[in-house]
Parts: sequence; structure tokens; C-alpha cells
Amino acid sequence: MQMYCDMMIKTIEGLKEGWRQTWLTTSFGRPTNTDGRAYNSMNEFLLLMLTEMRGWKYPVFVTFNRAKQMGASVKKGEKSFPVMFWKLIYKDKNGNIVDDKKDADKCFPMLRVFDVFNVEQTTIPEECPTYMEKLAKRYTEPEMKGEEGMYVNDGLDALIAGAWCCPISCKKQDRAFYSQTSDTITLPTKEQFNKDDAYVGGMEFYATALHEMAHSTGAEKRLNRLAKTTFGSKDYGREELVAELTAAICGHELGFNTAVQTNNAAYLSSWLRTIKQEPKFLVSVLSDVGKAVTMIDEHLQKVVA
Repeated sequence: MQMYCDMMIKTIEGLKEGWRQTWLTTSFGRPTNTDGRAYNSMNEFLLLMLTEMRGWKYPVFVTFNRAKQMGASVKKGEKSFPVMFWKLIYKDKNGNIVDDKKDADKCFPMLRVFDVFNVEQTTIPEECPTYMEKLAKRYTEPEMKGEEGMYVNDGLDALIAGAWCCPISCKKQDRAFYSQTSDTITLPTKEQFNKDDAYVGGMEFYATALHEMAHSTGAEKRLNRLAKTTFGSKDYGREELVAELTAAICGHELGFNTAVQTNNAAYLSSWLRTIKQEPKFLVSVLSDVGKAVTMIDEHLQKVVA
């Protein structure tokens, strides 16, 4: 747990000090194991942070045994990183473990931890050149420009046009917000982001949209996360962190990095204090982030299928 907290603290301190304006700047794509299976959203953000801090090229991880199966090995002196998985255990009324949940009387979550290494911590690059060629193709970021040179994402455009779970309107103004009362999102127009760098401006528009979409996942009829969020409160700051990280993960999955919103800079110090004092706070935040990312991913899969 302390390793996770230390990584998050270092990331936020870097953002606060201004040496990095985005949560993530690593290569395009989700972190996966060597078989291509993506890690869940809690592990996803942590593995992306780790990849960035260590300067690894690909966010691809492997267990010691899997590296051995591939004919490779972990390099001497390299340290592993723990990833967490929750597995549901089903028991009948007599306390016996059963495979079918239909026969279960109770269900218990069990935390499982696996130690993984980035592929660059192993001899896979040298021993498995064909596999590394496949990774290079998988993590090549496509350039997506519209007529005005702005970054374009068809999936997000479809959600904004009406496929999201609440209405989204784009108006020429300076605010972006989610209204709990009307269950609607209001955004500036995309053209308002077309300033010095049109391509980056397009990304900033979508990052803003993702941030507000993340807020909307917390509505009572969805993930029911917003009940206590009043402006300026501790819960409001926590919700802003959930939205920031959700937008960062979703943006990274889609091939672009999201900048930290300027109006959230004031919350960075309070997040740091809370994480340092309450390590479990980070786990609860990432749990909510995972649920929000999953909801956005599910809607994107419907429109790009």
C-alpha cells in the first residue's frame, strides 16, 4: 500500500511544482500483460505512472514465471511491482467453497496480489524480437486530424452528440460543468480550444468533456457518488480527483494525455495531506475511478463497434 501512496504523492508533487502539466505522458495505449490482457483501472493508473517514472517505452508487464515460459528471464537486481485483483469467493450455508454462485449462501471478496515486471526489466527484448515488433505496432499512436487540424476522436464525438448517458450541449462560453439538478453537461465549443496548437486544442476539448462525463457517472441513478459533494468541501475535492484521474485514464486509452485543470490546482495540497494521513483513501478513490472509467469505456464500445 505504501508504494502506491508514495507514487501518487510524487506524481501530485510534480504536478504542483509545475514540472509536468499532465498526469500521464507515456506512450499511447493501456497497460497489459504479455498476452495483451488489460489490467483493471485501479492497476492501470498505477502501472502507467510507474512506466512514466521509470522511462519505459511500453506499459507491458510480466510475471517471473511468464517471462520464463517465453524463454526469457528477469534481469539481475530488478524489483517487481505488486498489482491487485479482487476475486469473489462463494460459500454455501455450511461454509464450504462452491464454484457456482447459484449454490452459494454468502460471497466474500478476496484480495490477490501478483508481482510483475516491465518487459524492459527482463531479457524479453533480446530473446523475443518478434514479440517486441508486435508491441511496437500496438503502441504506435495514430495521428487523427480534422479539416481544421484539430485532434478528432469519433467515439467521443458520438457520445457528445447524444450517445452518452445524459445530454451534452456545447455553447460558446467559458465554462464547462455537470449539473446534478438537470443531469446535463455543458461544454464550450470545440472551436474555442483552437488556439496556438490546433491539434493539442482538440485534445484539450475532449479532456474537458471526459472530466465532466466522469462527474456525471456519479449521479444517484448511476454510481451514486455525488450525494455529499458541496463546493469547497473535502468530498468536493475528492470528486475532482476522481474526475481528473478518470479523464486521464480514458484519454490515455484513446491516445492522448489530459492536462491538469487549472481550477483544480488548489486541491492538490489537500489531496497530498489526505493520502499521506490516510493511505486507504487512495484505494477508495481509485476504486471509484475504475467504476467511472468502466462506464465510459462501455459507452465508447457501443458507438465504435
